[in-house]
Amino acid sequence: VESAQAETLDSEVREVAVPDLTAPDVVIATPQVYRARTVREFQQMKADPKAVPTAAREFGRMDRVFVRIPTYGSGAAGPTVTAKLLNRAGAPMADLPVAATAGADGGAQDVDLALASLPQGEYIVQLTVSGGGTSTQELIGFRITG
Repeated sequence: VESAQAETLDSEVREVAVPDLTAPDVVIATPQVYRARTVREFQQMKADPKAVPTAAREFGRMDRVFVRIPTYGSGAAGPTVTAKLLNRAGAPMADLPVAATAGADGGAQDVDLALASLPQGEYIVQLTVSGGGTSTQELIGFRITG
């Protein structure tokens, strides 16, 4: 930050870890969470690989939510993605369906979250990506309100 006279008033240094996406290991990029209010909006978001995700992690039971997982890894088949719904304590509740992202050039998968059948509370989606002899996990916490 500089003053009007170009004097340094303050500075900040940050380190940013950038994964090597050309390495043979499997990598999960930042999972993106999408929320739609209507069936039509949900279908449009699922069909659009450039849809804008939400930063919210608190949803109503009537919201339609899915998670898009960009993955990178070696091999012709690409990485394998599995997803589980965990309760607040981390105990598995259900396996979640994973499907290739419509219209994407490969490397992204979608996980649908059916919130209507879940009671209010806190939950975790556990994503596991494996391939090329390695695997990695990502956890996404969210809350269901009324």
